[in-house]
Amino acid sequence: MGTLLRSLASLAPGLLIAAPLAAQWVDWSNQYPYPVHRVVSHLMHRTSDGNLLLCGSIHGTWTPGSGIPFEDWAIATYLVKVQPTGDTLWTRRLDFLIPSAITHVVDLIDGNTLIAGTAASSWTYCGFANANGPMPQLFALKIDQAGNVLWWHQYAQPCARILADAWETPAQEIHLLALDTQEPNIQIGYVQPNWFEHHTLDAQGNTMSVTTFQQTYHYHTAQAGTRAFDGGRYVAASALDTVGQNSLFVQLEELDASGTPQGAVFVTDTSYCTPLDLITTPDSGLLMLLSPDFSKSRLLHLDTLGHIIWDRLYATRFQQVLALPDSTYLAVGTHGTWQSPNKRELCVTLISAAGDSLWSRLYGDSLNDLGSSIVEAVGGYLAYGTKDMYSGWVPPRLFIAWDSLGTSTATPEPPTAAAGLSVHPVPARERIRVVGAGAADGRLVLLDAMGRVVRAVRPPAHGGELWIPVDDLPSGFYVLRSLERQDRAVRVLVER
Repeated sequence: MGTLLRSLASLAPGLLIAAPLAAQWVDWSNQYPYPVHRVVSHLMHRTSDGNLLLCGSIHGTWTPGSGIPFEDWAIATYLVKVQPTGDTLWTRRLDFLIPSAITHVVDLIDGNTLIAGTAASSWTYCGFANANGPMPQLFALKIDQAGNVLWWHQYAQPCARILADAWETPAQEIHLLALDTQEPNIQIGYVQPNWFEHHTLDAQGNTMSVTTFQQTYHYHTAQAGTRAFDGGRYVAASALDTVGQNSLFVQLEELDASGTPQGAVFVTDTSYCTPLDLITTPDSGLLMLLSPDFSKSRLLHLDTLGHIIWDRLYATRFQQVLALPDSTYLAVGTHGTWQSPNKRELCVTLISAAGDSLWSRLYGDSLNDLGSSIVEAVGGYLAYGTKDMYSGWVPPRLFIAWDSLGTSTATPEPPTAAAGLSVHPVPARERIRVVGAGAADGRLVLLDAMGRVVRAVRPPAHGGELWIPVDDLPSGFYVLRSLERQDRAVRVLVER
C-alpha cells in the first residue's frame, strides 16, 4: 500500500474532515444480497467464536428506478454469519420477527448470542386506534453459533418502546433498559415520556420483573448505552426541557450493575441532541456520538462526571465509533449530501485522541452506500453497511469491506506480554501456556495473519494458567486477543 494521506480541512469553526482516500485501499469487499427483495443493514458484531454476525432487515419488492428506500415496512429479519475473510457461513431469514431496529448484540456466558432491539407490530396509539404504521416494541432473540433460534420474545406494552441498552449479569440474568416514547392513556395532545423501563429476564428470556424509573425531564426518542468500568452502565438520551422554551439537550444517566439510576447530568447545549453511540474510552472516560442531520456528526469526549474534555464537529454522518488500543478512534458512517449528483458513500475516519481527523476513506462504487458499523481486525478493520441504498436501479444489499490501517497509523505490534497477560514458550510447537487470563477477558481468540479465528477458549473464572494446543497450526505469527478487553492482546510465534 502507498503512504496514507493526512489532511485537515477547515469547513467551519470546529468542523473537521479529512481528505477521503480512494477505494483502491480496500483489500477485499463482499456483498450479501437477498433475492428479489431489498435488504438494509442494522448492526455488525464479532461474536464469541470470532466470526461476524451481520444483522439486517428484509423489505418488500423493489420498483426499479424509484430510488425510494422504504416503499414499505420491513417484512423479516435477515442474519448473515461470515468469517473474518468475508466468506459466508450461514444465512437466516426470520419471518416471525419484523425488526424496527436491531440495536444490540450480546455475547452470553453460555457461548450463545443475544440479539435485541425494537420490533414492528400493529398497535393502538395510546387510546387512538391507528394502523398506518408499525409501533416499536422490545424484542430479544437468542441464537447459537450455528444460527439456530433457541428462543425469542416480544415484550409488548401500551405505546412504543425504544431499547437503550442490553446486557447480561454474572447470574445469567438478561437486562433490557427501554425508553417509553409515549405516555399511556393520552386522550388529547402528545406528551413525551419521562421514565426508563427496566426489564429483567431469566436465561430463557421470560420476564422476571419490570421496574419503572421516573425522571425529571421528558425524553425525545434517541438514546445509547455502554458499560461502566465498575460493572454499572451509562445511558445518553435526548431530553426535552418542558419548562420555559421546550429546548432539547442530552442527559447522561449513570446506572448501577442492576440498572438502577444513580444520577444524571447535562452534557451538551441545545445544538446537536440526537445520541447515536456511546462508548467507554481507554482513558477511563466516555465518548458520545451525536448527529444534527444526515451529513454531520459531533463527538464529545467526557469524563464520567459529564465534564467535556473536547467537543468536535465532523462533515460525515457517523453511526458508530470504535476505540483502538493506541487511544485513537475509528468512526464509520456516510459521507456526502442529498444534493445532485448524489455521492453518499460508506466512510471510515481515523480520529486522534484529541479529536482530530487523521484520514477518511470511502468505499463503494454506487451513488449511495450507507455505513452502519465497524469492528477491529488484525492490522485493520471491517466496515459494514448497505450498498446502493438510494440508487434506484438495483435493490439495496448488505456489504462489508476489509481494509488495513496503514503502516504510519497502525496499532503497535502486540508484545509477548501485555497488562499481566503472558504466553510461553516462545516459539511454541505443541501448545502455549497463557498466564494472567481471567473471566474479565471474556473469551480469548487466537487469530492468524488474515484475522481468522483458529482457536476460541474461555479462561478460568478465577485466573491462573491456561493451555491452548497449537500443534496443528502452520508456522508463523498469531495474535491471542481478549474479546471483552481490546487492550489485552499478545503475539504468539508458532514454529515447527
